[in-house]
Amino acid sequence: MAYIGNKPTAVPLTSGDITNGIITTAKIADDAISAAKLASGVGGKVLQVSNFVQTSSAQNISSSSYTDLTAMSVAITPTASNSKILISASINARTVDQLGFGMQFVRGSTSVYATLATYSIYTSGITEIYSAYPFSYIDSPNTTSETTYKIQVRTHNGNEVNFNAGINSNIYLMEIGA
Repeated sequence: MAYIGNKPTAVPLTSGDITNGIITTAKIADDAISAAKLASGVGGKVLQVSNFVQTSSAQNISSSSYTDLTAMSVAITPTASNSKILISASINARTVDQLGFGMQFVRGSTSVYATLATYSIYTSGITEIYSAYPFSYIDSPNTTSETTYKIQVRTHNGNEVNFNAGINSNIYLMEIGA
């Protein structure tokens, strides 16, 4: 390079020399920025989804202890250990005399969320109630290993509840970036 006058002294470039907007995104390599380098508050994006829809025959359960709901499990491998997993399920059940049931999400062998589904509508003369119940929970598995979630149910006082009769039950897992 030709110079008029004296050649300038070489001075290292500092962050103060780079003003806002001087480097465009087109000049940044695709793999140059990781999620860890992003400002807080830019997470929250769905990174992956796994699901299972139960389409097989009905399952009758009459246990007051939690029992696996047949085939209602799904695995996901989180891409980051600080990701959250949104577990969402809809369970179809038929009961007699408004008995209700208990449900829990289980990660591996650990219960991460448990709740009750009870019937709030009752009309004299109705003996069977069919309903689909939605459940959701956000879990923090703190791992990048494959993780299996399943649904377990129990009945009130050991009375029988029929699951997956007529309407399919399902479970969805969504990895949410931190």
